[in-house]
Amino acid sequence: MRYLSRLDLLGTGVVATTAMWALVAAANRAGEPAAFLFALSAVVGGYVLGRLLGARSALLPPAVVAGAVAGMLMLWPGALSGDATAPPLHYGNANGALVAQAVGAACLAALVAASDRRRGEILLLAGLLVLAAFATRSVAAAVGALVVLPAGLLSAAVRRKGTVVLVSAVCVVGVGLGTVVLGALGTRTGGLEGAAEAGLTERRVQLWGDGVHLTKRHPLRGTGPGMFVTNSPTASSDADVHSAHSLWLRQGAEQGLPGALCLVALVGWVYVRLWRSPQPVAVVVVGSATFTAFVAQASIDYVAEFPVVLVAVGLLTGAATAGPDPELRARLARGGV
Repeated sequence: MRYLSRLDLLGTGVVATTAMWALVAAANRAGEPAAFLFALSAVVGGYVLGRLLGARSALLPPAVVAGAVAGMLMLWPGALSGDATAPPLHYGNANGALVAQAVGAACLAALVAASDRRRGEILLLAGLLVLAAFATRSVAAAVGALVVLPAGLLSAAVRRKGTVVLVSAVCVVGVGLGTVVLGALGTRTGGLEGAAEAGLTERRVQLWGDGVHLTKRHPLRGTGPGMFVTNSPTASSDADVHSAHSLWLRQGAEQGLPGALCLVALVGWVYVRLWRSPQPVAVVVVGSATFTAFVAQASIDYVAEFPVVLVAVGLLTGAATAGPDPELRARLARGGV
């Protein structure tokens, strides 16, 4: 690959270690690593494809994501009904997460549009997609979309991509640590009441508490990949609960602290890769905001368990870290984006 670097080789090592640890955590015990490995393959495959396509056409990866999601909303208008089990993903928050990624895709496409008129049309689509995110009634997705759209509109004025990437990473750290703290406090009477009063459902905080508790009980290999629902008292007593509602706490509970550290390394590598991206600053700003919107939502929900969402995340992240295509390079030389 033309743009393969030492940093890319490091990322390959992190992915391989993450996959191998899932197998170690499942060895000689109850555990189903296939779903985790498939999800990992989905995001990595999307990322590689985004890098390859983005190096040839900066417009192609975001156009694919934005167009596919727009087509999805036309084929399944029920996705905008706000129903918790709305199609096509049959989980309203996951639909919202996909729409939020489409907002980022539209903003990326607008940055490389050939004319001001076309750029305006794409930004109008981005605005409509923000409204669609609200229609899904996913608060996290709507907030993420609201963050991504201004990032796209103001990205051309940003001069230091490192600052934006650092702030994005700090936001993710804050949200992730917040779920751990609330989960730990939620196992105590006062903490649970306080968390509920803060606008979180009591059941979700209980799930986070189960995640913290299971990680403490099984710090090395966890309970086994895919076993959170079986071992969580909250999840096993409620048929409507399907996961820990936290990417980090599920990983810690199912694969122990080493598995959680692998996930931290993987997400951290993405931010470093964005910081070192050869793309223009504006593209990195939108890519970072879009990736952060997903990880923040995945920290408080189980949207990372939907392969379609992961492929979209991978495509856009790959596009934001690909080498600028020749047309974009020429525009940069003329003083464009």
